[in-house]
Amino acid sequence: MLTLNDDTIILGLSDVHLGAYINHHTLLILFLDKILDNYRGKDKSNKRLKVIIILGDFFDIIMESVRDYCKMVRYPGGFTKGENYDNNVGYKYTDTKTKNYITIFEQLRMLKDKGIKLYFTLGNHEINILGNLDKKYHKRKEKLLDEFTKNKFQYNDLFNKDNVWQYYVLKAENREWKLGFYDSRKEIIESPKENLYRFKGVQAPDKQYNCLMTHGIQFETFLRKYGGGIPWYIGLKSPDSIKEIGNILYNKVLKLNIRLIDKVFDTWLTETHNVSRKIYRGLLKISLISPFVMIVKIFNKLLKFVARRRDKIKNEVYIKQIRKKFFPKLAKEGYEDELNNIIFGHTHKDTDEPVFLENKYTDKKWKADIVNAGAWQQIDLPTSFEINTNGDIDVYPLRFLTFSIFKPKKERLPYNTVVYELRKKKKKRKKEK
Repeated sequence: MLTLNDDTIILGLSDVHLGAYINHHTLLILFLDKILDNYRGKDKSNKRLKVIIILGDFFDIIMESVRDYCKMVRYPGGFTKGENYDNNVGYKYTDTKTKNYITIFEQLRMLKDKGIKLYFTLGNHEINILGNLDKKYHKRKEKLLDEFTKNKFQYNDLFNKDNVWQYYVLKAENREWKLGFYDSRKEIIESPKENLYRFKGVQAPDKQYNCLMTHGIQFETFLRKYGGGIPWYIGLKSPDSIKEIGNILYNKVLKLNIRLIDKVFDTWLTETHNVSRKIYRGLLKISLISPFVMIVKIFNKLLKFVARRRDKIKNEVYIKQIRKKFFPKLAKEGYEDELNNIIFGHTHKDTDEPVFLENKYTDKKWKADIVNAGAWQQIDLPTSFEINTNGDIDVYPLRFLTFSIFKPKKERLPYNTVVYELRKKKKKRKKEK
């Protein structure tokens, strides 16, 4: 089972893409069920988990109609163990997709009933991102929520105006944890205490701490925002039949083939690096000055460089946008606090990169961690992140978690061993410092 750490106060994930093909909906059901297991035993009072945050693209309205999330298609016929997550005992859902949706919604409702707060932000597969999103986010959010209400969505207690926001800021202040939620940068600066959730019974560390969480579309470049935003907008407005065709062509054909090519290259990269390393070690025993040894060494370093670049490239543009565009704009508008961490999703590629942020208006410069939460669709290993009582952030690929159906932690092997070794050394250096 997935055992929550006793000091975990926030659990988060991103980019579930309910309705999109090549997804991990069944694993999400298992994941949520294992979290619920922590509240069924005798030790449930020891758990400090207070909040679950889903950082955008929980729904995929480009690939699926809002009506499909709202319909309750059932027929009489009983149920089997593990299927009855609703109150309609004696009914089955007519298709697996509908059953999965309702199961996930019911699990989230169970977690809410355990006293855990649920919060969402919206991504590019849920709302139109064209134009000034900070000014238009609130109206677009209300329009989407109205559409769910209009279609008689039966889980408005989970997804409503009180728990759907653009930005979340976790703050440690006077030894107390506070989570603020906002629909614009202006609200973060001008109304920091207007919408707050206070973590009762959990003491914060005696240090300055600020962590901003959002989906990630806020860090898009101009070209990608409009180059991708226009097709995304067309997808949001398309009729159901076009959405279904787009779902097949995009997820089952285009993205799936791109992933297969990536896998082939990653496999070649890993195997070649392993062979090259063995050759290099063997040659060292024969000669220390051979030119061939140097060639193999350079080739080995080149493979590491390519592996590192492939691991970083998806998030690098967004990290640069945060450093050069987003945070300077936030500082210019009057934000004076130091952001220790920024967490986002959107790229479907988990990462944890230390960077330097600078506020030229207060002459402050500091080190911050930029974390990507990964995804639950079109990837091999879905991920979640945890924030503990000390403010530390960890991103866990599903294979790394202690599920009985997966490899235990001590036997875990990531897909790209080259990248794993580089990350391991990097973390070791960070601890030593």
